[in-house]
Amino acid sequence: MLITELIKQYLPLCWYEHQPLQLTRSMSFFKQNLLFYFVIEYFMQANMTDDPFESFTEVFVQVFLALIFIALLLKLNKTLYAYVQVTTAILVSSNAIALFVVPVLIWLTVEEDILSYYSLGILFIWELTVIGYIFKKALGINSAASLVVSFLYFIITYLGAFALGQL
Repeated sequence: MLITELIKQYLPLCWYEHQPLQLTRSMSFFKQNLLFYFVIEYFMQANMTDDPFESFTEVFVQVFLALIFIALLLKLNKTLYAYVQVTTAILVSSNAIALFVVPVLIWLTVEEDILSYYSLGILFIWELTVIGYIFKKALGINSAASLVVSFLYFIITYLGAFALGQL
């Protein structure tokens, strides 16, 4: 299947449409999105720190924690068979939203305008709710629980990587 067809399948998740468990499973698409996710996260992390090695290490740990968190969650829910689809859904959604985050971060770095902070907050809430939607559909839980799981995902992934990076 062509990449553009897969993107058309996965992208509607950003608008709270489609069922992640029914999406096409593609290891090559998963790997491409994982690489893109790593590059985008590295760019954002390198923008915040001066040490490229520290940024690389922190993003590597962040990606590792995200992949493990999703695997454990699906294992507990007995839906580990859908790991590729669910993880790809989260990566595609995060990558799509990151394409909006990068210019806002550049704007924030250059001008530190209050509107850039609000924009970043809105984008964060959007990503949080999209990931919550994916967990809701994949795990068969209600909206409140999915938001809690999504928030847990962010805490473990981002703050966990930051905490481990400080060691």
